[in-house]
Amino acid sequence: MSSLVIAFLLIFSVGAVWFLLHYYGNPVIEEPEGIAKVAGNCGDTMEIGLKIDDNIVTSAHSWTDGCSYSKLCVEAATMLARDKSITEVKKINMISIMELVGQLPETHLHCAQLAETTLQKSVEDYISKTVHEKKS
Repeated sequence: MSSLVIAFLLIFSVGAVWFLLHYYGNPVIEEPEGIAKVAGNCGDTMEIGLKIDDNIVTSAHSWTDGCSYSKLCVEAATMLARDKSITEVKKINMISIMELVGQLPETHLHCAQLAETTLQKSVEDYISKTVHEKKS
Protein backbone atom coordinates (compact mmCIF):
# COMPACT_ATOMS: atom_id res chain seq x y z
CA MET A 1 0.00 0.00 0.00
CA SER A 2 1.12 3.48 -0.67
CA SER A 3 1.91 5.83 2.17
CA LEU A 4 -0.95 8.10 1.04
CA VAL A 5 -3.51 5.32 1.58
CA ILE A 6 -1.99 4.48 4.96
CA ALA A 7 -2.12 8.15 5.99
CA PHE A 8 -5.77 8.39 4.88
CA LEU A 9 -6.73 5.25 6.83
CA LEU A 10 -4.91 6.52 9.91
CA ILE A 11 -6.66 9.91 9.78
CA PHE A 12 -10.02 8.27 9.13
CA SER A 13 -9.51 5.85 12.06
CA VAL A 14 -8.59 8.65 14.46
CA GLY A 15 -11.64 10.66 13.34
CA ALA A 16 -13.96 7.68 13.73
CA VAL A 17 -12.65 6.88 17.21
CA TRP A 18 -12.97 10.53 18.27
CA PHE A 19 -16.56 10.67 16.97
CA LEU A 20 -17.55 7.47 18.77
CA LEU A 21 -15.96 8.57 22.05
CA HIS A 22 -17.64 11.97 21.83
CA TYR A 23 -21.00 10.49 20.84
CA TYR A 24 -21.08 7.90 23.61
CA GLY A 25 -19.38 10.10 26.20
CA ASN A 26 -21.69 13.05 25.61
CA PRO A 27 -25.12 11.70 24.62
CA VAL A 28 -27.94 14.15 24.00
CA ILE A 29 -30.42 14.07 26.86
CA GLU A 30 -33.98 13.43 25.81
CA GLU A 31 -36.33 15.91 27.50
CA PRO A 32 -33.80 17.65 29.78
CA GLU A 33 -35.17 19.37 32.87
CA GLY A 34 -33.03 22.42 32.14
CA ILE A 35 -31.68 23.49 28.76
CA ALA A 36 -30.18 26.61 27.24
CA LYS A 37 -28.73 27.57 23.88
CA VAL A 38 -26.76 30.81 23.89
CA ALA A 39 -25.00 32.66 21.07
CA GLY A 40 -22.00 34.73 22.05
CA ASN A 41 -20.79 38.02 20.58
CA CYS A 42 -17.98 36.06 18.91
CA GLY A 43 -20.47 34.09 16.80
CA ASP A 44 -20.08 30.82 18.72
CA THR A 45 -23.20 29.10 20.01
CA MET A 46 -23.28 26.73 22.99
CA GLU A 47 -25.98 24.44 24.32
CA ILE A 48 -26.17 22.70 27.68
CA GLY A 49 -28.91 20.28 28.73
CA LEU A 50 -29.27 19.05 32.29
CA LYS A 51 -30.96 15.93 33.64
CA ILE A 52 -31.89 16.70 37.24
CA ASP A 53 -33.20 14.27 39.83
CA ASP A 54 -34.06 15.39 43.34
CA ASN A 55 -32.31 18.75 42.77
CA ILE A 56 -29.04 17.00 41.73
CA VAL A 57 -27.61 17.16 38.20
CA THR A 58 -27.36 13.49 37.28
CA SER A 59 -26.37 13.98 33.65
CA ALA A 60 -25.42 16.81 31.32
CA HIS A 61 -24.81 17.21 27.62
CA SER A 62 -23.09 19.98 25.73
CA TRP A 63 -22.76 21.14 22.16
CA THR A 64 -21.05 24.02 20.41
CA ASP A 65 -20.41 25.12 16.87
CA GLY A 66 -17.41 27.11 18.08
CA CYS A 67 -13.67 26.62 18.18
CA SER A 68 -11.73 24.06 20.20
CA TYR A 69 -11.55 26.46 23.17
CA SER A 70 -15.33 26.78 23.14
CA LYS A 71 -15.62 23.00 23.09
CA LEU A 72 -13.21 22.64 26.01
CA CYS A 73 -15.04 25.26 28.06
CA VAL A 74 -18.58 23.97 27.49
CA GLU A 75 -17.49 20.40 28.22
CA ALA A 76 -15.72 21.60 31.39
CA ALA A 77 -18.92 23.36 32.49
CA THR A 78 -20.93 20.15 32.14
CA MET A 79 -18.23 18.12 33.91
CA LEU A 80 -18.29 20.56 36.82
CA ALA A 81 -22.11 20.42 37.00
CA ARG A 82 -22.48 16.64 37.09
CA ASP A 83 -23.39 15.18 40.50
CA LYS A 84 -23.81 18.65 42.03
CA SER A 85 -26.86 20.21 43.64
CA ILE A 86 -28.51 23.15 41.90
CA THR A 87 -27.13 25.42 44.63
CA GLU A 88 -23.59 24.18 43.87
CA VAL A 89 -24.08 24.50 40.10
CA LYS A 90 -25.19 28.11 40.54
CA LYS A 91 -21.72 28.82 42.01
CA ILE A 92 -19.86 27.55 38.91
CA ASN A 93 -18.36 30.52 37.07
CA MET A 94 -15.84 31.22 34.35
CA ILE A 95 -12.98 31.03 36.86
CA SER A 96 -13.97 27.47 37.88
CA ILE A 97 -14.21 26.54 34.21
CA MET A 98 -10.80 28.06 33.44
CA GLU A 99 -9.26 26.22 36.41
CA LEU A 100 -10.45 22.92 34.94
CA VAL A 101 -9.52 23.77 31.34
CA GLY A 102 -6.15 25.33 32.12
CA GLN A 103 -4.54 28.38 30.58
CA LEU A 104 -6.68 30.01 27.89
CA PRO A 105 -5.31 32.62 25.50
CA GLU A 106 -6.57 36.11 26.33
CA THR A 107 -8.39 36.16 23.00
CA HIS A 108 -10.49 33.18 24.14
CA LEU A 109 -11.44 34.09 27.71
CA HIS A 110 -14.93 34.81 26.36
CA CYS A 111 -15.33 31.05 25.71
CA ALA A 112 -15.30 30.36 29.46
CA GLN A 113 -17.71 33.25 30.01
CA LEU A 114 -20.09 31.92 27.35
CA ALA A 115 -19.94 28.43 28.91
CA GLU A 116 -20.78 29.93 32.32
CA THR A 117 -23.70 31.90 30.85
CA THR A 118 -25.05 28.84 29.04
CA LEU A 119 -24.80 26.67 32.15
CA GLN A 120 -26.50 29.28 34.33
CA LYS A 121 -29.30 29.80 31.79
CA SER A 122 -29.94 26.04 31.74
CA VAL A 123 -30.23 26.16 35.56
CA GLU A 124 -32.60 29.15 35.25
CA ASP A 125 -34.68 27.13 32.77
CA TYR A 126 -34.93 24.26 35.26
CA ILE A 127 -35.87 26.62 38.11
CA SER A 128 -38.53 28.39 36.03
CA LYS A 129 -40.06 25.05 35.01
CA THR A 130 -40.02 23.85 38.62
CA VAL A 131 -41.67 27.03 39.88
CA HIS A 132 -44.25 26.81 37.08
CA GLU A 133 -45.05 23.17 37.97
CA LYS A 134 -45.51 24.05 41.64
CA LYS A 135 -47.98 26.82 40.73
CA SER A 136 -50.01 24.43 38.55
